[in-house]
Amino acid sequence: MAFEDLPADWAVWHDDGGRAVLVFRPDVFEGEAYDPGRLPTLYVSTRAPDVPMRRGGETSDGWYVACTLEPEVHVRELESRHETRAAAVEAAIAAARRFARGEVRFDGVYATQPPEAYLDRLAELTGAA
Repeated sequence: MAFEDLPADWAVWHDDGGRAVLVFRPDVFEGEAYDPGRLPTLYVSTRAPDVPMRRGGETSDGWYVACTLEPEVHVRELESRHETRAAAVEAAIAAARRFARGEVRFDGVYATQPPEAYLDRLAELTGAA
């Protein structure tokens, strides 16, 4: 398994040897207290974070790591591009570690009206509070 060094707060939701989806604390976001649409997610894929899904047969120019706090809300400081999937997986694990340790700043992630209660809870969960 490629993600054996993933921090305990993160879980692999999908990994088919190509695209991988990692989620932060699904135990917290599966209940009714938080909107499950705000599940922090890391992606490893051959698609850049701002590029729509490709059609079959299109080629990629590398591997990408992307992080979202909810759909269309990207944590740009955790995004990166890599030549190989293995390098992207390593970068995703490093990003997950930084996130889990509370080392990621969410200032400016939301264009307008950030959900303060949600961001405060993320800070509590990661020890950044």
